[in-house]
Amino acid sequence: MGHPVTVSSPPTPTLPGIQALRALAATSVAVAHAGEEFGRHLNLDNLIPNLNRGAVGVDLFFVISGFVMVYASERLFTRDGAFRTFMTRRIIRIVPLYWAMTTVMLLYVIARGFEASDASPMLALASYFFIPYPRPSGTINPLYGLGWTLNYEMMFYVIFACALFARREITVAIVSAVLVGLVIVNTLAPSLPGWLEFWTDPIILEFVFGMGLALLFRAGLRLPRPVCYALVAVALAVFAMTVWGNKEPRLVMWGIPAAMVVASVALSDRTATIPSPIVQLGDASYALYLIHPVVYLMARVAASHGLFLQPAVTPWLYVFVVMLLSIAAAFALHYRAERPVTDFLKQRFAIVRPRYTGAA
Repeated sequence: MGHPVTVSSPPTPTLPGIQALRALAATSVAVAHAGEEFGRHLNLDNLIPNLNRGAVGVDLFFVISGFVMVYASERLFTRDGAFRTFMTRRIIRIVPLYWAMTTVMLLYVIARGFEASDASPMLALASYFFIPYPRPSGTINPLYGLGWTLNYEMMFYVIFACALFARREITVAIVSAVLVGLVIVNTLAPSLPGWLEFWTDPIILEFVFGMGLALLFRAGLRLPRPVCYALVAVALAVFAMTVWGNKEPRLVMWGIPAAMVVASVALSDRTATIPSPIVQLGDASYALYLIHPVVYLMARVAASHGLFLQPAVTPWLYVFVVMLLSIAAAFALHYRAERPVTDFLKQRFAIVRPRYTGAA
């Protein structure tokens, strides 16, 4: 029997550069929703065009997730109990905060009415369990809209956990084959049920990009700084093509550039000095991702009562201030709620260190 450890034991050190990219990704998504706020809720979309392209932060998150799952699972490959250990860690990390935000949304929907909110009790139930489920309008979107990305993340986690019986390279090969197979089904099948069409979207290949980069990292590949700069330059050039044009196909126009940016950071032969506040924002990126829509809502209500900046008068200042408030709220949520709850659950659900069943 191995010695008991808690799931809080980090298998590998955190990469500051990856945390900085997490901060960038969460901030980009929040900026993108500023564009949605002006267009969908305020009918002022002509004042701040193209901010919705910040949604590329989601693609960055998916590539990072693929990288981190391989990078941080070093002690789990080929070991007994790896599935349980991995999924316990992921559930502790993802579920509490998301369930809290989903519950807040559920209370709002109940007060407003399911029909008026384009929601249903079954949608709410499916949202808690990360299952894609159609709204009454037919749209596949969870009760708390941002949760669509977590539906993909949880699917990826389950597939990855099931493959942890093998050594690192085989695990990545198995998971990649499954994800590629799902995309092939999406491509070849004339029509699929909504939930299956959702889970077979080509965007899931961005996890494969991240896992591949992790294998290169573990193999010792490092890129000279000029090559890293070139990767970022090309990525920005491709992304710029989508700012005033169509982003399709997303996997090519956003997914590949996101992978290039992650490669430039993770595989650099020099460790950049990342300012501590940026790394801390990376730590709080999940909180920022989930809390910023609530801040936007509060700002909109306050502005409608003359208690906040008027978006039609000073749109860019409005966005800037709301972003600052979102970041402040994310730090408060992360340090006052997310971290204490996570630490408590890690202690509460301590597990036994998995045993080797083969060479890792």
